Amino acid sequence: MIIQNKREMITRKKQWNNIALFFFYFTLSSTALGAATTEEETIFDVLNYAEVVKVDLSYDVRAVDENRRDDSSYPGTLSFRDQQGSKQDWKVNISLRGAFRRIHCDERPPLRIDFRKEDLEEQGLLPFDDFKLVTYCMGDDIVAKEALVREYLAYKLYNELSDISFRAQLLKINFKDINTGETKSQLGFIIEDTAQLRARSNSSKSEEKRILNKEEFDSYYLQTTALFQYMIGNTDWGLTYSKNIKYFRKDNKVIPVPYDFDFAVIVDAPYAVPRDDNDGDYHYGRLYRGFKEETQVLQPVIDNFISKKEGLVNVIRNCKQLRPGSRRKMIAYLMSFFENPQQIEFAEGMI
Repeated sequence: MIIQNKREMITRKKQWNNIALFFFYFTLSSTALGAATTEEETIFDVLNYAEVVKVDLSYDVRAVDENRRDDSSYPGTLSFRDQQGSKQDWKVNISLRGAFRRIHCDERPPLRIDFRKEDLEEQGLLPFDDFKLVTYCMGDDIVAKEALVREYLAYKLYNELSDISFRAQLLKINFKDINTGETKSQLGFIIEDTAQLRARSNSSKSEEKRILNKEEFDSYYLQTTALFQYMIGNTDWGLTYSKNIKYFRKDNKVIPVPYDFDFAVIVDAPYAVPRDDNDGDYHYGRLYRGFKEETQVLQPVIDNFISKKEGLVNVIRNCKQLRPGSRRKMIAYLMSFFENPQQIEFAEGMI
């Protein structure tokens, strides 16, 4: 009887050991799988580790600068040190982008940087390869830098308010002409690949260029976009005809995602001109260009903005790239919105 009990105890012990080993290896394999999933990065993520990342961009600078109406692509190299301090060199293609700034900028025109998908995949990165590069647009370095940083901060402000928003990364760029060897350094920022944002937000691409029906939009994101543009004093956008707006589709609704904020009052770019929005009435202040509706309908979105006020102010206050006076000016304009957020001036006509 005693021998039988001992045998049963040994058998049960082995069974429990087997069960423990099963859960150990299951947990280990699950953890490894989770790491493989969550650690998938893009080249934007690799660059997105400090307030400002230094990069070297080498290409035929003179050819690109002198042919503003040319859509040709030029080969180049983008080099930088990653978060671990390792040197990274990437072959890229450089081309011009944009409309107004492309022609009217005294300094470097806005560029598009395309990585090679096969190079990204070879290094274990996801193949999001297309980035907008925003650069200086006038000759005065101090004024130009301040305007550029303020536009960069507009992207950061919208990040605080919407989970479906473009990320941006400040860069200290050494532009090197591969033919002359001439080098010039300036500040700029890249904007996240649109396809990457769609992937992050589980959204799909919308082929429409115009959407006039209010019911097609996700009301919360629609109102968030419109109120944000109102808050920063931007009227250089169009909701129903996708001007400086990307349309995403999610859960059978359209989500408008804004970009290009350089004409906003809070950015105060010297080259910005007022828009004729209402029968010849030029607006330097705020004008709500979303669908006109009762203010109480907007109240949940207004409440969200109010709850994020401290975070919005800190985005500006903590930016070391702006002079104190410029930070104070931005914060003052932001706070003027919060003095009476329910008092909204709506635009007339097409939005």
